Amino acid sequence: MSTLTRLPLLLLLLLASTLARAADTLLISDHTDRLNLLPYLEYLPDSAHTLSFDDARRNADRWRDAPRHRESLNFGYTDDVYWFRFKVKNTANSTQSANIEIGYTVLDNVDVYVEQADRETLLYELGDKHPFHDRLVEHRNFVVPLNLEANSAATYYLRIQTTSSMQVPLFLWRDASLLKNSQAEMLGLGIYFGTMGVMVLYNLFVFFSVRESNYLYYVLYVASVSLFFASLSGISFQYLWPNNTWWNDQSIVFFLACVVLFAALFTIRFLRIEETFPRLHHVGTAVVLISALIAASTLLFDYRTMIAVVITWAIIGITLALGVGMYRWVLGDSSAKYYCISWFTFLIGGIILALNKFDVIPRNFLTENATQFGSAMEVILLSFALADRLNIEKRRRFEAQLHALENERVARLAQAEALQQEKNARKAQEQALVHEREAREAQAAALAVQRQATETLEHKVRERTHELEIANQRLEELTYTDGLTGIRNRRYLNRALEREFSRARREKSPVATLLIDIDHFKQFNDTHGHLVGDDCLREVAQTIQQCALRENDVVARYGGEEFCILLPNTDQPGAMRVADQVCEAIRDILFDVEGQRVMITASIGVTSCIPERHQDVDRFIAAADSALYASKANGRNQVNFALPNFSSPLNQHNG
Repeated sequence: MSTLTRLPLLLLLLLASTLARAADTLLISDHTDRLNLLPYLEYLPDSAHTLSFDDARRNADRWRDAPRHRESLNFGYTDDVYWFRFKVKNTANSTQSANIEIGYTVLDNVDVYVEQADRETLLYELGDKHPFHDRLVEHRNFVVPLNLEANSAATYYLRIQTTSSMQVPLFLWRDASLLKNSQAEMLGLGIYFGTMGVMVLYNLFVFFSVRESNYLYYVLYVASVSLFFASLSGISFQYLWPNNTWWNDQSIVFFLACVVLFAALFTIRFLRIEETFPRLHHVGTAVVLISALIAASTLLFDYRTMIAVVITWAIIGITLALGVGMYRWVLGDSSAKYYCISWFTFLIGGIILALNKFDVIPRNFLTENATQFGSAMEVILLSFALADRLNIEKRRRFEAQLHALENERVARLAQAEALQQEKNARKAQEQALVHEREAREAQAAALAVQRQATETLEHKVRERTHELEIANQRLEELTYTDGLTGIRNRRYLNRALEREFSRARREKSPVATLLIDIDHFKQFNDTHGHLVGDDCLREVAQTIQQCALRENDVVARYGGEEFCILLPNTDQPGAMRVADQVCEAIRDILFDVEGQRVMITASIGVTSCIPERHQDVDRFIAAADSALYASKANGRNQVNFALPNFSSPLNQHNG
């Protein structure tokens, strides 16, 4: 090949090489309103967490090009620190301004170094380990302003360390475009959270109207889902707890665990598992207990430890709920149809989100928001399911009412028949004017028939009324009595609390409450079995009952192994005396299990106050719960007192 023919080829190769190298540097004057920085990005893993900024600059041969076929980088859950860098050049004759957005809100530590020739290197410290108001731009994502003078260049280095998934979506925005995109995102989030809020308020109103626990569990479930996504999207950190960095990390796994917990409670109640599948009810109870334990564990262990556990348990819990719902659907429960479809949409969204976080599928708009779409559809469909269940109950009550009306119609027909007989008797009496003797006999017969019919009718009415009174008394007793222990239940306690709290507020008199929790009851139950555990609950309930001597004192089962004593007209010293008596009485119980004497102890939380106007029962109970928590934390088998704090946000402890 001659030199003349080689020259164009060499020039072409040189030009291609030049263009390839130029592609590694972002020419800011050429970019559109939104630009993905992935094609310009290099990354450097730091497994030992030892590289400084100068070390990262010097290790030029270890930098790797980012993959170009994805929307963003996603390394999943990793302990490694990652360095990223990209180069920006302003080829225009004027200063260029833009914004660099890191579109993943839960990264822990993001250090941004800006290196420019003949200038001191700038350092910006970002991440959700820093208070929200320390950010350069108050945005739910991490935003760093970019300003380049005419014909200048800069290299941006990012050092990222996080316990969450290592996802790094990097974009360059013009100011107006970033604002427009943020408004669109907030509109979408507003529609989502608005929908969830409407579902919460509507079903909370229904709950207060019908007092059906299904609606309360549904409200708590939807609230947990909403708070989970608010934490995941950075909305909570921006508006609810901008200075609490620890809680911002833990809230994601805590609310996700609460989603599973309240979903399990809702499923057990909605599908009537205790009534229709007694054996499966034990599995459901185990799911609830495990979910509660996991939720409590999220407050003790770090995010990295708990996120895999919570996501795995969430998928298992949803799958179990879906399986039970499908079985009920097959058996002909029409409400289960909505239930299954709703859980299926949420399950698909949850699986997509989990696969995204573990770097199985790429991060994009669909994979990031699939669970929100699924959860919105789910809560709407579950609301339909609750409405369908309510309609079924209304139809049953309507049929019962029709039956009662039919009985009333029969009674009226009997009465009409008696009246007709009376009319006939009177007619016979008129006809008997000529035959007085026959008329008197006919009249006597007619009167006898009338009297018999009236007595029969009155007897039937009295019997029916008596039966209804007995049935109503039994129904009311069953409604307010705990089936296991024979004492009052939580529903009766709630009404008594509202009544006594209102009376104490009105009369300016003290009212006290004791929350009693049997120490280590789960271990006792697991060791000796549920039947012995039930006997233990009954024994403790009777012991507590004997300590509440006044007529107005209320002893109720609060839930599980927890009991409550409501003491009207009782101040702190009086409440503490009763609590000490209860604690000692329970300690004196020597429970016989297979010939062995087992000692039982209890932890008690006490609160007392003279309630003022606008002070509610929930914070009153929360004070007793806080005191109970202190009794447990201080070694159990003791009594602690706490005053209600009616001015602070409600924050009850989990036992």
